[in-house]
Amino acid sequence: MEFLGIDRVVYGSSNLSQANDFFTQWGLQRVFKGVKKLVFETGNGNQVIVVKNDDPSLAPKIADHQEFREVIYGLSKQSDFDQLHTNLSHDRSVTVDQEGVMHTVDDSGIHIGFRVVRDKKRTSPPATLWNSPGQKKRVDLISAVYSQAHPFKMGHIVFFVPDTKVAENFYRQRLGFWLSDRYVGGAGVFLRWAKRSEHHNLFFVKSRTNSLALHHIAFEVDSIHEVFGGGLAFANKGWPTEVGPGRHPISSAYFWYFKNPMGGAVEYFCDADFVTEKWQPHQYRINRFSEWHLIDGIQIKDDGKVRPSLKSAKEIDLQKKNEMAAMTKVNK
Repeated sequence: MEFLGIDRVVYGSSNLSQANDFFTQWGLQRVFKGVKKLVFETGNGNQVIVVKNDDPSLAPKIADHQEFREVIYGLSKQSDFDQLHTNLSHDRSVTVDQEGVMHTVDDSGIHIGFRVVRDKKRTSPPATLWNSPGQKKRVDLISAVYSQAHPFKMGHIVFFVPDTKVAENFYRQRLGFWLSDRYVGGAGVFLRWAKRSEHHNLFFVKSRTNSLALHHIAFEVDSIHEVFGGGLAFANKGWPTEVGPGRHPISSAYFWYFKNPMGGAVEYFCDADFVTEKWQPHQYRINRFSEWHLIDGIQIKDDGKVRPSLKSAKEIDLQKKNEMAAMTKVNK
């Protein structure tokens, strides 16, 4: 199965004017504006579609407090599309619309779709040249300064789910996704849609309330300069930070998350690990959300608790160990 990535994400909205401001200021190009529908594109043509939330064509919400409706994955071959249609039709409802997009629901209850993408490939932005103590690649040139981010693609999407094992089994067994890493005890699982890919394209987090919700969608930009420059510009326009900027120890990526008025968050990220079939998945025990970040915690939307930095998580883990050791000593 040859996936090309996230092709489209669909939201509903009661305020298309706000949605227009949010995604254009985020750095996407608006390619369609109608009375009840907006379409935005990343640099490589991935689309964010926002539809008036009373439109009957919209998929239902997966969470009452959010307007996320559906994620569509791109396929490179019609034969893969046909194979998926046959496979998934055995045990669930599968429909194909007039545009040729397949629609169904995964085992967690997330509305998903697939379409064959034959669009012309877009030119990738030139790579940032870095100077390090041992190697000078940028010579007689001033490095780029960004007053606005322009995301090149949607790199991954993250959901809260009641059972990460159920989610993992569906995507690995039915769609052929690969395991990158996981948190033990079903706390979380990182998946990718190809053996050679960014560290993860799909991440499932165990919901403490056994509910289903979107956590965030990540948009890849060129460099940390664009993460910071784009993030500062977006923040200065009044959009609130969710967490960041910072750096993930899992995937190595730099990040900056912002709250999305339609629910969940959006993320600028860059410099993620690229892995192959030689990659050996890790089994992580303590939270490794962040190596560092400039806000001391991220709100977990389904229960309001804070996700700590890696330093804080280690301190919490050590404290728990010391408490258990003390209790064991007393009991003896």
